[in-house]
Amino acid sequence: NNIYVLLVMGAITSFIFGMGMTITACYIFLAIVLAPPLVSAGFDPIAVHLFMLYWGMVSFITPPVALAAFVASGIAKARPMEVGLQSMRLGAAMYFVPFFFVLNPALILRGSPWEILVVVGTAVIGLALIAAALEGYLLGLGTVARNAGGWAARLLVFAGGLTMAMPGGGELGLSHVQLSLGGVVLAAAGLAIAWLTRPR
Repeated sequence: NNIYVLLVMGAITSFIFGMGMTITACYIFLAIVLAPPLVSAGFDPIAVHLFMLYWGMVSFITPPVALAAFVASGIAKARPMEVGLQSMRLGAAMYFVPFFFVLNPALILRGSPWEILVVVGTAVIGLALIAAALEGYLLGLGTVARNAGGWAARLLVFAGGLTMAMPGGGELGLSHVQLSLGGVVLAAAGLAIAWLTRPR
């Protein structure tokens, strides 16, 4: 009866089918099999269908299939699997976005103007922090030190970004303010550690 387990299983199913089928065929099949249980669980129908379509396309940058990465590796004369792993790391934020807009459809512009503005704004800031943590580069601070303090800073910035990007309300049960404040505290702690441990 856990809706979050249902979402994760739906994402895995969409991903597996997306590896071996065209997006259209994958979506049609999942719209028949997977969409009804998710919609009956209380999720927004448009968000559910976009969730399945989105996860069906994730395999294009995710090894071992990573079709887009294999094409790019041919152009760049690079090793396909290495390009696939790099593309997966650079695009890591996209693995979280579908869960965010299913939990609160305001992220796909289904809500009041104020709610949409707040959810989209905090999501953009949060995803920027996630990208900075994954890359190990923070604006104003430069490259994060590759020591214990640096890794702790990156982990805190990542957690803060994830908390900020996660939309409040909807199925989650926490308000935008609660999540945003928690994210700001975590990210600020990470930035402080990154500043103290930065390369001299």
